[in-house]
Amino acid sequence: MGKLNVRGEELRARLSQASPEALRKALYRQQRAGRVVRLSRGSDHWLIVPLQYAAAGSPPLEAWLDPYLRKTLGTPYYVGLLSAAETYGASPYAVMVTQVMVENKRRPVAVGRHKLVFHTCSRIEAMPTRWHESADGRFKVSTPELTVLDLIQRENVLGGMSRVREVLRALWSHCTPQGLTQALDAVHSVPVAQRLGALLMLDEQTALVAPLSDWLQEKPTRLIALEGSLPRGNERTDNIHADFKVWMPPQQGANT
Repeated sequence: MGKLNVRGEELRARLSQASPEALRKALYRQQRAGRVVRLSRGSDHWLIVPLQYAAAGSPPLEAWLDPYLRKTLGTPYYVGLLSAAETYGASPYAVMVTQVMVENKRRPVAVGRHKLVFHTCSRIEAMPTRWHESADGRFKVSTPELTVLDLIQRENVLGGMSRVREVLRALWSHCTPQGLTQALDAVHSVPVAQRLGALLMLDEQTALVAPLSDWLQEKPTRLIALEGSLPRGNERTDNIHADFKVWMPPQQGANT
């Protein structure tokens, strides 16, 4: 039938003549053979593994991520951070895990060679997303503009601002002023917007500076560091981007 996502209740309905114990043993045998995999303990969501994906241990993410998270678990989600950047062809790094944003904490999930790592995001259903589609299916992914804001906000878990800047340089061309305003309204973080402004100026992305400046107008701002905390003493008076009140570490002060 071409259906790869199967729930336990569907199996029991199709195999009503089999006892629960017989069905359990049959599923165990198919698991051992690598033909089916359970997506997580207690989910009762089984994934059929066609032979062409046997080496990977599961079909591509597009085939099962959305049915598993949104339909089986009822969890709002979107693929974000470096994994989202990769869908736009904007990640210079090989992403070893899929980073997924959800509302509440969840443990990592391994499905064949795929590993999902979850990050929490409040008001997730208000975040702008779009569908990433392929011949195998589709899943939700953050818009380019939301991806930018998420990367800046979580740079400390992504290897630091220098690494994030490499990704951002490849993402700017995917961003629009309208999309940026929508993402800023959803995230609604003044410090993240300030850091974004400094980075846009460093990379000479003037088309995106105007909507950002409009969004920040009349919002309270304070002096912040581009990453980490502000230095003490006289050092904090140097390398300040005056327009956005962002202290720039010397290594970030140039367009490297």
